[in-house]
Amino acid sequence: MTLWITAIILTLVLFPKIHRLKKDIHVQKAFLVKKCSVIIPARNEEQTIGRLLESLSTQLTTPFEVIVVNDGSTDRTKDVASSYGVHIVDAPPPPEGWAGKTWACWNGAKAARGDILIFLDSDTWLESSGLLKLCVAYEEQHSDGILTIQPYHVMKHGHEPFSLFFQLIIMASVHFLGRTRGGYGQCMISSKESYERLGGHEDMRQKVVEHFSFAKKASECGERVRALSGKGAVNMRMYGDGIKELFAGWSKSFASGAKSGNPLATIFTCLWIGTLVSLLAQGFDRLLEAPYVYMTGYGILALQLYLIARMIGNFSLLDTLLFPIHLLFFILTFAHSFLQTFLKRKVQWKGRYIVLDKGKDEKIK
Repeated sequence: MTLWITAIILTLVLFPKIHRLKKDIHVQKAFLVKKCSVIIPARNEEQTIGRLLESLSTQLTTPFEVIVVNDGSTDRTKDVASSYGVHIVDAPPPPEGWAGKTWACWNGAKAARGDILIFLDSDTWLESSGLLKLCVAYEEQHSDGILTIQPYHVMKHGHEPFSLFFQLIIMASVHFLGRTRGGYGQCMISSKESYERLGGHEDMRQKVVEHFSFAKKASECGERVRALSGKGAVNMRMYGDGIKELFAGWSKSFASGAKSGNPLATIFTCLWIGTLVSLLAQGFDRLLEAPYVYMTGYGILALQLYLIARMIGNFSLLDTLLFPIHLLFFILTFAHSFLQTFLKRKVQWKGRYIVLDKGKDEKIK
């Protein structure tokens, strides 16, 4: 029973209440959207970028401009984007030492003319009032500093809920002990002044997990930093093409992200994962010894995870009842990510190799 109590308490500590974007907004604030440049880095995103651009075209108020940065795509990404009449920026190949996404974001920011920069990944899309909700939330912090949003994870296929523990651990690291200690990468908002003060993505050029490092630096420099749940405003769908893509996608950056996270949050997360593994490893014996105690603890923890996970995405109660399977997938993927990151020191994503020099940061080859 002690292990169950420990797991339940650690879950409460790691996952405090997460604030979300306001449900109700005033149309009088629509002028805020007109100050925005939406920047979308895109590499081989022909299957997803149309949905995002369509959602931007049907907003209550359209932004000042939408910039799609074509990051060396070899598919029809540029053609799809062009059909929506947005501003296309063709990024040249990234120089040595630049990660692909940071290079694309940097080129988009240089081309932007708006006062507010909104960076969106191409696998996201907005509800009809989503852009206005983002702008109102940023105005609440005096249109200064960094605001990152965790998009609501929409899942359609059976393999997609295997992202459960990855999403939970990111959430815990960003909001550890109720304070914002990092940021989400799929949706980031900054005033142009704040962005330039912080050195923009140029200062994050070697980072694979650039959003976490960007928010961390902003906090260290005394800038306002917040992270919110985007449920009801911003959605995403990650790795919908199959479990192989999901495995590769999380493998490319998760160990690197864990390395750059808050040390105390990492310790608590490791304790939490270790406790869960211990419970499951001893499960059969404990179930025989005290079945009612074991099933009660299991049920409480599964319900806890469900109440947290439903803020992140359309995870079902069945998904959290099956959390041992998701935990096993997480451990296998993390082990692979660790192997690639710290032993082989090379990961591949979308046709590029991210080479990690020993003792140095990441760079692209």
